Amino acid sequence: MTTITRTTSRFGSLALAAALAALAACSGGTDLPNGGISGGEGTGTGSGGNFGGTTAEGAYGGSLSGGSFGSFVLAVLENGSFWQFYGRGTPAALDVAGFVEGTGSSSAGAFQSADGLDFGIVPAVSATVTATYTSAPTITGSVAEGVQSLTFTGAGVSGSTYDYKSAASLAALAGEWNVNTMSGVATTLTIADDGTFTGTDTVGCTLTGAATARASGKNVFDVRIVMGAAPCPAPATTLSGIALLMPLSGAGTTLLLGAVDSSRSIGLGASGTR
Repeated sequence: MTTITRTTSRFGSLALAAALAALAACSGGTDLPNGGISGGEGTGTGSGGNFGGTTAEGAYGGSLSGGSFGSFVLAVLENGSFWQFYGRGTPAALDVAGFVEGTGSSSAGAFQSADGLDFGIVPAVSATVTATYTSAPTITGSVAEGVQSLTFTGAGVSGSTYDYKSAASLAALAGEWNVNTMSGVATTLTIADDGTFTGTDTVGCTLTGAATARASGKNVFDVRIVMGAAPCPAPATTLSGIALLMPLSGAGTTLLLGAVDSSRSIGLGASGTR
């Protein structure tokens, strides 16, 4: 089973407020469906090796402290952009409740970002991320959102054979994924062999999009999503982001997906295992 589509807004304009109201009706949630990285429940730890180089580039999984969500998967890409998915369960089979997205810099074992946004909250809130890392790989850091701060500790994605340094496989991604939104709305994604996909949820929202192997050659997909007409919460909005496909050490594969619009006002996150 796969998971999760949800739009969130960063700004308080009337137009976006209307979009958020439509989202709440679509998802069955409230204006704060997950409470951000500090809300909800879950546990998880991480270990193993999926590292890209001497910078913080790579994929990490581990545990969160100071909030109620206990697990995270963090992808730091070659251009410094990062996506930190968080939620319930283990990192290898993460049930995503939200994600922090932004751009950071890393050097000599130190990573920092001042432009993060937490899309697990509606509207999204600013997040500052600081961390230290090693090529083992390990990472330890904190996420500060206003007066609130929590810490995270991770390594490779324990329980998964995912290798950040290998090439992304469209063949492994293709097929049907039965997904649920972060607020619990069931959605079906159908992904073709070339990475194009369509999706429909139980309230009638449709989307189209495409996934392509990232040009860096690393095990990351670039994703483009176009929301359909109403009752979608943000009709005709285009979002861009990434997807990670993480084979479990036993049976099954977990899909993590995050995307935001060009203004970083609306975000969509997904996760699930089939």
